Amino acid sequence: MCKERLANESGNNPLSNIKHSKVLPYATYSPWLIDKDFAAIYSRIITHTLVDIYRCYELWTLAKQTATVDGDILEVGVWRGGTGAILAEAVKDISSKTVYLADTFSGVVKAGENDTYYQGGEHADTSLEIVKELIQKQSLNNVTLLQGIFPEDTASKVTGKISLLHSDVDVYQSSKDIVEWCLPRLSIGGFIVFDDYGFSTCQGVTTYCEEFRKNPDFRFIHNLNGHAIFIKLK
Repeated sequence: MCKERLANESGNNPLSNIKHSKVLPYATYSPWLIDKDFAAIYSRIITHTLVDIYRCYELWTLAKQTATVDGDILEVGVWRGGTGAILAEAVKDISSKTVYLADTFSGVVKAGENDTYYQGGEHADTSLEIVKELIQKQSLNNVTLLQGIFPEDTASKVTGKISLLHSDVDVYQSSKDIVEWCLPRLSIGGFIVFDDYGFSTCQGVTTYCEEFRKNPDFRFIHNLNGHAIFIKLK
């Protein structure tokens, strides 16, 4: 969710094992420019997200790949609903899938010692009503909104398996708690996608991903656009 800030390239930060430099890939292929369905939904949600078009398109394509994976889609960290609407639009023709969108709608929670930027309460400039209005305006009937801290307050309302988890909560402990809840529910072939992986303002997310990538049941992909993607193997 956070926008990238160039880190201290000398590595002088409390998490000194995490180094940063400006990443500028040279690839130019841009399929989002010719995907008319994606372009249509993206143009309608652009003011409801802080996530760039590259990560939005990746969520769009990953959600579509869950068509053959058992389970629903869960996004934790919704802000104003932009990426949630993209996920819901991507699978709206799959009648068996529900898209759960979970957020406190009152800002970041569980910031701690592993987080060097977030203190708690950031991104509170949203509301449940803002997201409801967006979902209704897009005529998305496959969305269930959950208000509260996840998993403590709202996980009981998510039933069945998960095919894709999009974790966009900006801090270490919240990321960890969400994934630990999701692991026994994630289908084989399912995805866990972390937003903000590698951003200097989200050191806690990067730290947790570096720990989680040791899990032998998952394949790990570091996408230079700021996503960490894990695919469940068994």
